[in-house]
Amino acid sequence: KKHSALLTANNQLGIQAAAVGNHDFDLGESFFADAVKGSGFPFVSSTLQVQGGPLRDMVLEGTHWLDGAEVKGKILRRAKACLGTRTADACDGGVVGVVGATPESLRVLSAGVANVGAPSTVTATRTMLQAEVDALRAEGISVVVLLSHRQGVRNDVALVDSGLTGVDVIVSGGGENILADAGDRLLPGTTADPLCAGQSLGCYPLWVPAADGAPVAIVATDGDLKTVGALHVSFDDDGVITGADANSRPWILDEETMLSTRASVDKELLSLEQVTRAALEPLQKVVGSTPVYLEGGREHVRNSETNLGSLSADALLKAAQAKEPAVAAFRNGGAIRGSIGTITAGGRRDGKDITILDVRTALRFDSGVVVVDLTHAQLAANTEAALVGAGTTQGRFPQVSAGVHLRWSPAGVDQQQVITDGRVSGIACDGTHLVHLSLETADGVVVIVDNGVVQNPSATVKIATIDYLANGGDGWFPGLAVTTSPVPSSEQRAFTALLSDPALVGKSLATRDRITQVETVLPAPACSTTR
Repeated sequence: KKHSALLTANNQLGIQAAAVGNHDFDLGESFFADAVKGSGFPFVSSTLQVQGGPLRDMVLEGTHWLDGAEVKGKILRRAKACLGTRTADACDGGVVGVVGATPESLRVLSAGVANVGAPSTVTATRTMLQAEVDALRAEGISVVVLLSHRQGVRNDVALVDSGLTGVDVIVSGGGENILADAGDRLLPGTTADPLCAGQSLGCYPLWVPAADGAPVAIVATDGDLKTVGALHVSFDDDGVITGADANSRPWILDEETMLSTRASVDKELLSLEQVTRAALEPLQKVVGSTPVYLEGGREHVRNSETNLGSLSADALLKAAQAKEPAVAAFRNGGAIRGSIGTITAGGRRDGKDITILDVRTALRFDSGVVVVDLTHAQLAANTEAALVGAGTTQGRFPQVSAGVHLRWSPAGVDQQQVITDGRVSGIACDGTHLVHLSLETADGVVVIVDNGVVQNPSATVKIATIDYLANGGDGWFPGLAVTTSPVPSSEQRAFTALLSDPALVGKSLATRDRITQVETVLPAPACSTTR
């Protein structure tokens, strides 16, 4: 029943449909199946591939009304919503078609799934989506909305650029992109996505042309229900969007918005909020403090070293060393889900007392700590895997412990990985992002890679990390035959333990420049010509 409060809130909010994303499977297929069954609305995915398991009998083919009795607790390939009054199969009002897209990287991002997958390429996703969109159009439905959880707006723009037609609106999820027009009120410390720069037609929605010339409106907001987007668009008689009105914008969830929109408080939701606050009260216990703002924002922790990433890596290493002689810790930035600190109305970022809830929010997946035995060649290969797409907000981007010196070049080429059954199973071609990697140990500095060359390939080293990555999550340890040893700790427990020692916290925060960019251009591997 861990998801009962969230299900209750979603059901009371009157959600009509939800996309299927990678984090739906964080606690396994059975957990997600139970969540779907308990929802008062259907999920929609035109691209989810189910081979068996608990979701096997929950996928409905064909077109179904979103408010139909048969769709609750189900996953639909395509659906339709009546904007007026519906009697049986007749709608007194407009009809909107709905399709959904699940990320191509589902089995890489959700390492625990066994019976579900998604198309491995944008082209394959487009093909599956196009078939469902065309079916809706053939039924006379001229307006189609795509609920997408393909990891962000850029990926959805690329989907339209690949040739997808017939979709009018894309609700883009999974990337926490903040699309906003100039003058839209945003949360303190946040700014509109760089994609919005120079958009002459505005950025909420973001307008992109489909291959047939029809306009597509894309909307997105930041996550965790901090902001809710409202889109008001008009269509001509042929179902082509003619524009969006001034009320289309992201709305911050605060009292000022309630006053602006003249919204009233829903008594049932207020009651649920009060119950939830009471349930969370024990999590307000202070477990430490930080003198500075701990940066865990998506754009930062997935593109560069941050103090929260460093502190969490130091915590993993400290926990691991209680059992194994690990010399360093490597973790991904994508599993860090938020910052710890306060932001003033003027945008100043300050430290704060850290509560249990802060820790659980920032490190919400709470993966187990493990120690991995690696050769230097394997550590170099894994670090290259972590640098695939570096600088483009990939969740795999590394955060490292003190004593690690990682120098990478944005001019390098990505490691080319072998994908088998949706998962990374090997390396087809080495990458050249990693320029230098060295570790400070009790016996001195050990140079793993210098100028792109592994110095002692067969030497071994013990590295602390989290079990999600050790099991291939985010494309780490790509097909590497490694030995792992579990540690009786987790991300949250390790981090809380480190917070109990202010001196260690201060030392960690003072150790910077663990990961830096350099302008070195390394020779491309011979196999790169086949990319």
